[in-house]
Amino acid sequence: MPQVTVKINGRPYELSCGAGEEEHLRELAEYVDEKVDAARQNAGSRSDGQLLVLASILIADELSDTLAKIEAEELTGDLPDGPGARQKTQISFLESAAVRIEALAVRLEAS
Repeated sequence: MPQVTVKINGRPYELSCGAGEEEHLRELAEYVDEKVDAARQNAGSRSDGQLLVLASILIADELSDTLAKIEAEELTGDLPDGPGARQKTQISFLESAAVRIEALAVRLEAS
């Protein structure tokens, strides 16, 4: 399994990922780092754990908004590929991203 070093909140973390997923992991870590930075700007001085929780809440809020938009599209019939096809694909993608984010959070907390 490839190892990737990422920085979150200025701290390096060594993470494992599947072969070929290194760049994606770096992008996810950069996104999480941006959310941690936003949490720090809004909440002031907090521990790394508290910042990570706040960043996770921000990311969960974005996922919630996205899912609500998908649901609204489904209800109004704005999906081009038949009822539920696009929604299922998007939900699957978002659930996969959420699982990866949760795994990253666990690894960060363990470090």
